[in-house]
Order: sequence, then structure tokens, then C-alpha cells
Amino acid sequence: MKTKNILVTLSLLLAACALPAAAEDFAMVFLTASDLRSVQGIPAPSLPRAELSAMAEAEAASYLADRETAPETLKKGLPGEPAPVNLGGDGLVKFYHEWTKESLEIRYRDADGRYIPEALARIKHLFRCRLTGREMDVPPKLVELLDIIQEKAGGKTLTIICGYRSPELNGALSSNSAAVAKKSLHMKGWAADIKVNGLRTSALRDIAKSVKAGGVGYYPSDGFVHVDVGPVRYW
Repeated sequence: MKTKNILVTLSLLLAACALPAAAEDFAMVFLTASDLRSVQGIPAPSLPRAELSAMAEAEAASYLADRETAPETLKKGLPGEPAPVNLGGDGLVKFYHEWTKESLEIRYRDADGRYIPEALARIKHLFRCRLTGREMDVPPKLVELLDIIQEKAGGKTLTIICGYRSPELNGALSSNSAAVAKKSLHMKGWAADIKVNGLRTSALRDIAKSVKAGGVGYYPSDGFVHVDVGPVRYW
């Protein structure tokens, strides 16, 4: 019945166009497929879903490796962004992104202890979702955590494997592995997967745990450590 209605509508339009009339007597209206679907009560197609195939196989594997233990409090809703806290770092961070190949060495806190908005904006850009390019604010507490870890690691550059994950990326990961947290702190911009070249993963894990400022996940076979500024917990 719906198909019949469409055919009748199109026939009437063609008949109307065939009648002799001056251009000023009528205006042509172009209908899209979405318009026809709406008229017939058929929803327009949704945007294509982001897929992991947009990433290199090695990169996707690294993302899938992070089997984050989401805190129980996340199910009830975490409080707002963690309060900034100086964890003892010098206010200067050195990052290298594993997949974008971008380097960033920047002072994010001045001599008076004030955060520098431009520096936090550049860190936010470096930590952007690799699948969608979308950005999320990075809490100063996470930057402070990475700063003190870097300092305890001898001032060596921290390699960032994963920062912010968009819902599209986390959804794609979850559909490929049941072990991926469906409500990851990566989705809030509160987490980072890191490694330090020349430093054993176990040593990096021990450094992160010694700070006692959030969650620490240990992935020796994949060569990285997950850190976040959620509740203190280890896996």
C-alpha cells in the first residue's frame, strides 16, 4: 500500500509538470529519499557507526588489550571532575603519542601553582580520540598524576597509547571484546594507557601504585600500564 501511494504521488507530480504553465506560476520542490521516508513514516537511516577497521591492526589490538576494571561507583554515577591536587611533580610534562607520532613537552603549571589554560588545551588535543578526532577535557589531576609518574621514572618521556575514548570507539571495542569496560574512565577523559621506553612495565606499574592517586592496571604482555584518577584500585 505504501509503494502504491508513492507511485501515485510521483505520477501526480509528473502530470503537474507536463501542464503548460509559466515559470512564475509554480515552484519546483526537490524531495530527498529522507523526505519520502518521513512522509511514509519510515525513519531516515542513521549515520554510519565508527569501526575499528579505521585503525591499524596493531593500534586496535592495543586498545582492546586494556581490560579496565570500571569502579563500582561508576554504575551509580561518579561525582564531578576530580579536584586538582599537586602530587609533587615539577609542573612540566613530556609526552609522545604512540599512534599520532606527536610529541609534546609543556609546562602546565606556573611558579605560583596556577594551571595554564593553553597548556591544558594542548594536552587535551594530544589525548583526543583516535577514531573520531573528538576531544575531552583532561582533569588537571590526571596531568599531575602523569607528571609525578614521569618524575619518578627519571624524567623520561611518557608514551601515550590511549587517552580519551569517544562512545563510538568504546562501543566498537566493547563489541569486539566483552572484557572492555562499557563505562570506561577513558570515556570521561580521566584515564591514560602509558609506557616508558627503556623501563620495565612492572617498574612503571610499581611507580604508579606508589602514588596512590587512582586506578592502576598492569598489562605486561602488551607492554603498558593503565592509570586513572578514579577510586584507588589495582588489577
